[in-house]
Amino acid sequence: MRYAFGVLVWNDAELHPLETAIEGSPAVTIETTHQINRVGEQFVELSEFSGDMATLERLLTAEPSVHDFAVTRETGLAYLEYEQSSSMTQLFAILMAYSLILVPPVEYTDEYEGRGVRLTVVGTESAITRITADLPPEIALYPERVGEYVPKRGHLEDLLTDRQQDVFETAVRLGYYEVPREATHEEIAAAVERAPATVSEQLQRIEANLLPRYLEAEFGYM
Repeated sequence: MRYAFGVLVWNDAELHPLETAIEGSPAVTIETTHQINRVGEQFVELSEFSGDMATLERLLTAEPSVHDFAVTRETGLAYLEYEQSSSMTQLFAILMAYSLILVPPVEYTDEYEGRGVRLTVVGTESAITRITADLPPEIALYPERVGEYVPKRGHLEDLLTDRQQDVFETAVRLGYYEVPREATHEEIAAAVERAPATVSEQLQRIEANLLPRYLEAEFGYM
């Protein structure tokens, strides 16, 4: 059983159906989709946003393609029900055509030419090989890793997204967790090329994610 890890970019197309709704507001960014399912003629997903959650709620309320939503302001997580979009419909069609399994999370990135999704798919070696050669021209593929799939359990990369892991590793490397601290949010932000407010928010979420699991593992309580 093989896996492919990389970035898909929809050229000249809306990537996420809510990007149009939030692109005019720099206060909100979609970071990661932790789970997504197609239910009838719509999609339901659990995604993580950064920025101003009150602004996110206003944007979702005003967006006609969103049927229902629930936002947890403390974590930036949002449950969304929304109409089909061309990019998401095409992504699921590709997965079905090659009998591939999408392994969450799905991260949104602009590291390549255009906004893309970084994802992992699992399937047979022939399916992985064919999909890299048969993608339609409107989708650009930037493969990053291919290999034998082994589920990861309890590792750092399972608890954090790639973007969070980058921020966390940079913070440790720069001495953010030393006593006294040797790095500021601004210095970490400059190293990872993100806004200081975004880095501050991500560090809070990282700590909120890791510390309870450490306490449970070491002392048996949350």
